[in-house]
Amino acid sequence: MEIKVSIVIPVYKVEKYIERCLRSVFNQTYVNIECIIVNDCTPDGSFVKAKKLIETYEGNVDFKLLEHRQNEGLPQARNTGINNSTGDYIYFLDSDDRITEDCIAKLVKTAKENNLPEIVMGVTKGVDNLGNQVSVSAAQTKSFMTNTDVFQGYINNEWYVIGCNKLIKKTIFDVHHTYFTPGIYHEDVMWSFEISTYVSSLVLCPHITYLYYIGDTNSISRSTWGTKRVSDSITILEKKAAYLDKVSNKHLLMRHIKNECYNMVYSLFRNHYSYRDIKQYMKRINVLMNMSGIPTIKSDVPFYRRVIYNLYKFL
Repeated sequence: MEIKVSIVIPVYKVEKYIERCLRSVFNQTYVNIECIIVNDCTPDGSFVKAKKLIETYEGNVDFKLLEHRQNEGLPQARNTGINNSTGDYIYFLDSDDRITEDCIAKLVKTAKENNLPEIVMGVTKGVDNLGNQVSVSAAQTKSFMTNTDVFQGYINNEWYVIGCNKLIKKTIFDVHHTYFTPGIYHEDVMWSFEISTYVSSLVLCPHITYLYYIGDTNSISRSTWGTKRVSDSITILEKKAAYLDKVSNKHLLMRHIKNECYNMVYSLFRNHYSYRDIKQYMKRINVLMNMSGIPTIKSDVPFYRRVIYNLYKFL
């Protein structure tokens, strides 16, 4: 029997874009798909529009329409989709983006050719609202077939850490219970880190399968940078540090934490945060930088970023 794929689409304030997104699902060449639409209590007509489009659809995709009683955010909307899915693999699609018509077919083909790995990831192309290419993730054929390889790939940025554009085996959620953390920004970063500590098979598909629309700032996942984002970024580093005694390559994780602390301080410097905010953040960053073993780890970030940290650490 063909592999079944569950596409999960959270919906919130995407009335302008939901048709574009859903039509890309309607047009899939792969046939064994269920699509789960999760209305995260959107205040606009996004969900109504989605229902009307689905009512007129006559193709092979099976749709489930779910609704939250209150707005719970993108992570929880994804979790709702996961818990109501029946596919062998789950695929996350943000409702202001779209996928290529052969997206699921290409990813399933790659999965079959590689003995059904836990994760298959396609290439993501960033575009503006006119469809012009703005960016593209690296197109490469690569396999990470041990947990050590997957973890090193995460630390070395060899695979894209967004939740979207991946076929993800349902067992990652059913067995390991690695769900998305509600209430924080950059939940994809933390989720990707957590799965990297145990996943032992991740394969890259070299084809563009996902179009990420840059500039749709009012949608479910786009937002301006602010103090909560900074605080949540530090929280994620603190959560990563809690894994130091759990991962096999402790040295690699310590170097990653140290590098990220340097980069975080550089971001504070560039974005002109208030003295009060910087002082508050530096207390937490200094705790991370002084954890056992980290001060002796050699960092590979640019020298000037290390200088900026040394200027800020006594605030």
